[in-house]
Amino acid sequence: MLEEELWEQGYKRIGGVDEAGRGPLAGPLVASCVILPPGFHLPGLRDAKKLSPLERRRIFDLLCTHALAIGVGVLGERWIDVLGIQKANQFVFKEAIRRVFLRQSPDFLILDWWKIPSLTVPYLALAHAEEQSISVASASIVAKVVRDQMMEEFYHPLFPQYGFVQHKGYGTTFHRKQIERWGLSSCHRRSFCQRGGKVF
Repeated sequence: MLEEELWEQGYKRIGGVDEAGRGPLAGPLVASCVILPPGFHLPGLRDAKKLSPLERRRIFDLLCTHALAIGVGVLGERWIDVLGIQKANQFVFKEAIRRVFLRQSPDFLILDWWKIPSLTVPYLALAHAEEQSISVASASIVAKVVRDQMMEEFYHPLFPQYGFVQHKGYGTTFHRKQIERWGLSSCHRRSFCQRGGKVF
């Protein structure tokens, strides 16, 4: 893991940053920045996409207990349409980092994919960083759990006909059929659902 080398170089507060929700047709984009204690080890900790919902929740609870700091950034579907997904991604990364700074200032950051030139601390932006960094893997879990919970507890009660509890806003066959039946709701990303002025 990258953290081992960075800890040996003297960095003590390494923040990992990742997001959940780039691809769904509905709902927000969520990013998290997580700072773990030096030498932190947790069996089973890996990219959120490789864990079951129960495993993610178990590790999420442990991270909330043991992490030095956690910051979360959220951007709603309307702003995703306005900014586009790339700028939206950079925005939620910055927001997650800003919020972690309120709790514990990182001295190094590891970002999944996105470069952010305005950062005031040294950082690495790497493809598939969640496979090389336990901090980024932790951030992927936090972002995924927070977003899933939003889709289940906030969006689903407001728009039960779309079945967000099952698919969390992703473009499953069922979700697309429900859009055909009910049309687009206010929580759908128009830029993801419309092509040439038509839905899909």
